[in-house]
Amino acid sequence: MPVTLINPFVVPADKEEFLRAWNETTRVFSSTPGFIKTHLHKNTGVGDGTFQYINIALWENADAWNATHGGYKPGEESIPGVEHHPDIFQEVIASKSMREVD
Repeated sequence: MPVTLINPFVVPADKEEFLRAWNETTRVFSSTPGFIKTHLHKNTGVGDGTFQYINIALWENADAWNATHGGYKPGEESIPGVEHHPDIFQEVIASKSMREVD
């Protein structure tokens, strides 16, 4: 069963290298077994604002995510002032919009 990585980031405003590092990590991960896809979301400024970015990635399973991270340390984790909070989740309930067609 696929799992979802949700990784919110605190990124100081002067850390422009964050996006370059995230793109490099995505390039590396996209060629590893078990990686399916990822999306990086930027905070709009509406709401809490604690996290400037949230990475949501789909992996085949938690073991694949663990194996990949055991062999590669994402560069964005090494940028001073950047905090990351990765967690792996399994879907429990799925719902559809009333506008969706089967």
